[in-house]
Amino acid sequence: MNRNRSSFLKGLRALALALPGLALGLPGTALAQAVVLKIGTVDAPASHSGQGAEAFAAEVARLSNGQMKVEVFHAGKLGSIPEQVKNVLQGAQDLHLLYPEFLTNLIDETKVISVPYLFRDMNHAQAYLKSDLFKPGLDKLRGMGGVILDPDWNWKINDPRGVIAVRPIRTPADLKGLKLRLWESKVAIETWRGLGANTIVVARPEMYLAFKQGIIEGGPETIGIAYDQKNAELAKYWTKTEEYYQIINIMMNQRKYNSLTAAQREILHTAARNASRVFQEASGKGFTEKRQKAEKDFGVTVLEPDLGPWREQARAISAALEKEGVIPSGLAEKVRAMR
Repeated sequence: MNRNRSSFLKGLRALALALPGLALGLPGTALAQAVVLKIGTVDAPASHSGQGAEAFAAEVARLSNGQMKVEVFHAGKLGSIPEQVKNVLQGAQDLHLLYPEFLTNLIDETKVISVPYLFRDMNHAQAYLKSDLFKPGLDKLRGMGGVILDPDWNWKINDPRGVIAVRPIRTPADLKGLKLRLWESKVAIETWRGLGANTIVVARPEMYLAFKQGIIEGGPETIGIAYDQKNAELAKYWTKTEEYYQIINIMMNQRKYNSLTAAQREILHTAARNASRVFQEASGKGFTEKRQKAEKDFGVTVLEPDLGPWREQARAISAALEKEGVIPSGLAEKVRAMR
């Protein structure tokens, strides 16, 4: 009886150890070691990116019953966007909150994302990212070692794009000679040069210092980000331009992704989908609550000019980008034709 009772108790203990792991598709022996992943952003913790990343981490912990943990590194602590993209593709970093327009040096299909006034609205931009036109780009990303976690592209930035600057910008003519911060993208650089600006590549985490030192006099970004990054403290004019619509995603190193169980991968996908709602809500506050704070706390003047002159000049820029081979031939026209 004692031997049978002892065996029965050992069996119960083994089952108790195994059950949480089985829920995640893990063998019971692997339970002692939780999965820990690192995600990097380039924006402040209070930004929509920061809040979205934290919401994703919280959802992963909740859905996995604490068996999976995501550590969030804000404000470029893991490097600039190009550096973090490289880190993820090479396996030095697990996850990155990805702005796909920063992949133009790697993937042709991303080159049209920031072409000025190409997309009719946010839904048009989302449809492109989910379309067969964009699929070859995702296949290339996977071939380079990266996979996205939200196939529906729900991480929409509801804070419209604009330009924060040290002087008022109402028309493209006002950009003439302005030292404008941009990222490493020929599409973006040639676009803003075409609009008249003097473009300078500066990493986002370094913008505040670049403003302070007079290296730059402006930069395209939402007013919510301008407030969060404190760029609005130094540049007192923000102009709503809405030149393109931004949707981001979570990119993960493919080898790390493949090393997880199917249940763990599903947790990441579900967490990304759930966290997108927090991200959208937080980004929407950029043009409401944070706009008001920028005006009150930093004395920012918000300008909402007629975008007719901007759209007119953008048509010539788009044609030039295609003629010079900066964007793939015929792709912009196919995007325009999407319904």
